[in-house]
Amino acid sequence: MEKLITGILLMILLLGITQPLYASGLKEKIQTSVNHFGVSDEVKVLLISMTPVFELRGAIPIGVLGYQLPLWKVVIIAVAGNMVPIFLILLFFDGFTRICYKVPFLYRMLEALFRRTRRKSAVIEKYQELGLMLFVAIPLPVTGAWTGSLAAYLMGLDFWKSILFIFLGVCIAAVVVSVLTLLGWIGAAIALVALTIVFSRGFINKKNTR
Repeated sequence: MEKLITGILLMILLLGITQPLYASGLKEKIQTSVNHFGVSDEVKVLLISMTPVFELRGAIPIGVLGYQLPLWKVVIIAVAGNMVPIFLILLFFDGFTRICYKVPFLYRMLEALFRRTRRKSAVIEKYQELGLMLFVAIPLPVTGAWTGSLAAYLMGLDFWKSILFIFLGVCIAAVVVSVLTLLGWIGAAIALVALTIVFSRGFINKKNTR
């Protein structure tokens, strides 16, 4: 039970529970949906790692500490699951946006998503593919493979280079999350400190721009 609680806490911290999206109940809905599928724990880890927001930073702690699966198996499944949507985004998002732009409501939603992605991806704009890898590698809120792939699309980066550097970033993120998971409560404390620093800096920067 202690391991499960630690895993849930670590997952919450890595996901950034203070964000409005998580507070809306998305986390509970996804977990409930996955648990009702009646599939193996390995498939649950795969499904969790494929979802936006959660990705492997949610799948690894739950897979290891919640489902008690071997770390090596969880990491392989989580990395694979995290990469599946990235191919789809980079391959088909252009056609999807063309369709959405014809619907005013969807157009406004996409533009809001694009503005948010551009604000959060300055490192990608500056360092291109290397910045993309670093952006994906840091398992913090508003980073990750989903946001990284959207940023790569918006900046017109090469498809195969984007896939390669996102994959490298996902692998680095898997190592970071795995280490934090194995550290248990210490890992949760480290994640809490990291999140506190990130949000504090964001608050200060927002205050200074006013």
